[in-house]
Amino acid sequence: MDMSDIELVRTLVGTGSLSEASVQLNQSQPTLSRKLSRLEDQLKVQLFHRSPKGLTPTNLATYILTKAEPLDHKLREIERHLELVSALGTGTLNLGVGPIIEQILLPDVLTRFAETTGDATLSVVTEDDATLLKMFDASSLDLIVGPFRAEQQPTKDVTSIPMIKDDIIAVARRQHPIFSLKKIDASALAQFSWTAPKKQGVARLAKGGPSLPLPKIHADNYDLHRRLMFGSDMLCAAPRAVFKDEIKRKVLKQVEIDLRIAWESMLIIRSETLLAPLARHLVSLFEDAAKKFEK
Repeated sequence: MDMSDIELVRTLVGTGSLSEASVQLNQSQPTLSRKLSRLEDQLKVQLFHRSPKGLTPTNLATYILTKAEPLDHKLREIERHLELVSALGTGTLNLGVGPIIEQILLPDVLTRFAETTGDATLSVVTEDDATLLKMFDASSLDLIVGPFRAEQQPTKDVTSIPMIKDDIIAVARRQHPIFSLKKIDASALAQFSWTAPKKQGVARLAKGGPSLPLPKIHADNYDLHRRLMFGSDMLCAAPRAVFKDEIKRKVLKQVEIDLRIAWESMLIIRSETLLAPLARHLVSLFEDAAKKFEK
């Protein structure tokens, strides 16, 4: 059995018809019929039930496709690596970023990428950490940058590069009634509704931090958080850098209480992908942006 056999089984399962499969695979119906019979003879099993209505896969055909999925991912990984190496300074990279990285690192990285790469292009998606890891594992993304830890690496053949760490803080509009309280503690925080990013697995709560109320709103849209704070008495908990500009312009204000929650992020890339010049260049841009952020 080879990859063409697996593709034949997959197409027949998807279409349930030799005639439709022949169109998709651009081969004649008699040719596909012979290939299917040869494969069943070789494996000594029946892969499809034949009827006037078409083909119905047996459990063995379903089993083949289930086991073939990791092979498909590996094949795409190999093909993608060859594309990257051959492309050198041109071509396309597929980048996945978490929503906080999108806010605080990506604009600088994209500006520098546009200035320094000539004809190269960058395709960017923003998703939560679990989705990014799944897409990376399926070779849909060449590298991902987000709220990851080293132990979240999907495989051993990857390079993980720490990006930034930041404190989670509470913020509100400057006229918020919490700032008129004599003492801001856990009970004061509990008097108000909260909005916050969707919970992800890298925010570490240190011992002794205040117990925060459960957020009324969970979202990764930071413009939404800003609007909610400007238009109501809601508080927001997020990494300090997300609202750095608003705090500097004095349209938002940090609530002076130590939440004792640390946020961290990491860049994950396959070690062989890192050999491609374009990929190395993009990684260096993220490293430079992270260093500027720490300053």
